[in-house]
Amino acid sequence: MAHSARSGCRMCGIFAALGPKLAGSSLENVFAVLHHRGPDGRGSFSEEAAGLTFAHTRLAVIDLATGEQPMHSEDGNLVLICNGEIYDFERIRRSLEAKGHAFRTKSDSEVILNLYREYGLGCFDELRGEFAFLLYDKARRLLIAARDRFGIKPLYFSRLTGGGFVFASEMKAIFASGLVAPRLNVAAFDPLVELDPVNMQFPFEEIEHVPPASFLTIDVDTHDIEISRYWSDEIPAHCADAVPQPFGDAPEECARLVLHELEEAVRLRLRADVPVGLYLSGGVDSAFIGALMQRNLNLPLHSFSISFEGSDRNEQRFARRAADVIGTAHHELAVSKQMLWDNVAKSLWFSELPFVSLAPVGKFLLSELARKHVTVVITGEGADEIFLGYRTYFEDAIRETRNALPRGRSASAQARRLKLGGLSGALLKRLSLFIFHRSQRHRLASARMSTTVRSDQAKPVICAVQQGRLASMPFDILCFLGDREEMAHSLEARLPFLDHKLYEVAKEIPVDFKMRDGREKAVLRDAADGILPDDLRLRRKSGFMLTSDPVDLFGEDQEASADLTRHLSRDAFEGAQIFSYGAYRLASLLARLPMSRRFRSLKRLRRNSNKVLMYMMQANMLHDLFVCHPPWIAADKQETEKWRMVQCPLSTHSCH
Repeated sequence: MAHSARSGCRMCGIFAALGPKLAGSSLENVFAVLHHRGPDGRGSFSEEAAGLTFAHTRLAVIDLATGEQPMHSEDGNLVLICNGEIYDFERIRRSLEAKGHAFRTKSDSEVILNLYREYGLGCFDELRGEFAFLLYDKARRLLIAARDRFGIKPLYFSRLTGGGFVFASEMKAIFASGLVAPRLNVAAFDPLVELDPVNMQFPFEEIEHVPPASFLTIDVDTHDIEISRYWSDEIPAHCADAVPQPFGDAPEECARLVLHELEEAVRLRLRADVPVGLYLSGGVDSAFIGALMQRNLNLPLHSFSISFEGSDRNEQRFARRAADVIGTAHHELAVSKQMLWDNVAKSLWFSELPFVSLAPVGKFLLSELARKHVTVVITGEGADEIFLGYRTYFEDAIRETRNALPRGRSASAQARRLKLGGLSGALLKRLSLFIFHRSQRHRLASARMSTTVRSDQAKPVICAVQQGRLASMPFDILCFLGDREEMAHSLEARLPFLDHKLYEVAKEIPVDFKMRDGREKAVLRDAADGILPDDLRLRRKSGFMLTSDPVDLFGEDQEASADLTRHLSRDAFEGAQIFSYGAYRLASLLARLPMSRRFRSLKRLRRNSNKVLMYMMQANMLHDLFVCHPPWIAADKQETEKWRMVQCPLSTHSCH
């Protein structure tokens, strides 16, 4: 049985169940929670003999007329649902046609079917893009679940207790199917263990993900599963070796290669049958991307930037300068703290992962503005990680290969940095501002977490920050500032800096060319020479989002966040059973420390304590939203239909 609606293609929501049969209303619930990922159409496929169901919601971007999914191969042996974009697909298509393969649509996704027919599981070497897909091979009785190299597109799954699997673009679709009950995974919230991007644990029990650059194969008869990695992001160790000066022409040659690959990456990402825009901050990353877009685009270009009222981190004048240089139709969004607080719950609903900064909420609001003008937006995410946008990245890169301290830093300064690290971001990253030893974990954890977490066996959830430049991208910039907050508004994001062809060139460049003479991303700035004016090209790094925003739950924001702070009540902590109410009270005391310019460490402690409270609050909010009052479990049919129309009616009461 198959059903499909003719509409557009590519940035989509996908779902699959293998084994159990879905209840009649379950598939409708899945479609409802994935509607924002694909408002332009939906389709489904089922095969009773295999116990397999596919569902797909579609956002029209390429081949608006004939790219409906699920998609079938010409011989009917393969069935595909895909979320993402395959770049350079016209060239791939021509090469496959020369080998005798036929195409029935103009869709980029169809090349996956014929690449698989030609190369089997070697097809991933030929794919360039941002994708997550599920492919059913009827003849081999095989289900394949795959994800792009950087994990730009999400793909979660769960192993069912009674046998079988369920996959989806978002965790909420797995729960909406009725096959998995949402329960908070208390061990995953333990902040004192290291991030493992492959065996990641998530805020909910029984949820896993297809790791980046990997694919799963499942025998549909035996349900045997195997995971394989098809690409590695490992940077050669020799790139961290010191390069003796003078460098000669080597930096210029590296810059030339970067420019060539980056321009190709941008050009490929301009392919769309809908308007394309740009997130513009005024920094070198987005300005460079915008300049390359403009010289490869024959249409007016819209750009979008955001400012935060009362912040000293705004870059509006630089964004306006960049817009003038590039020649875009520029749109600015001024955001107040009230607007941010009012949208925290909505942002969390779509991210499904807690965050400690209000920056994701800003991205959520900016995406809402951009969607009024365009369907696709190009972003600069990934440049800092690949081209060393922060000195800490440089220090991490050379740590294993050089004994000398980073340039310009004395031994005493290094010692002070390590000693005071607990009062800066390092301690925040562990959410242990008031826990100075692992043996005192119980001071933070609820009784339930204390009995669940044994020693260091647990894996971490999220969490708020990176612990490796590339390893954490699927959980940091790509979730909080990428796919989720844009797709909440049916807006597709494309990331040219995370083109794997560009990365393979960039990873071979010595780190001394990336961080040179104290200037971060030096090789990228060299590549922009002659394309951007020096006032934009050579500007010091400054965050596009409000990455150090003052989340002040007990100061000036108390009234604005009154509705949210109910999630910090004793009942909320006892209901979620993640963090202890006693730990909350201690953190709230630290969050009320007096502001002092003289004692900067106290200021950091106050700021970071507020961020810890933000994290605790959102853990409790996830419990309220997904466990206590999931919208797919409505009191009656009328309420169910109302929910399907408005997407997410956030609860206004607590559950315990």
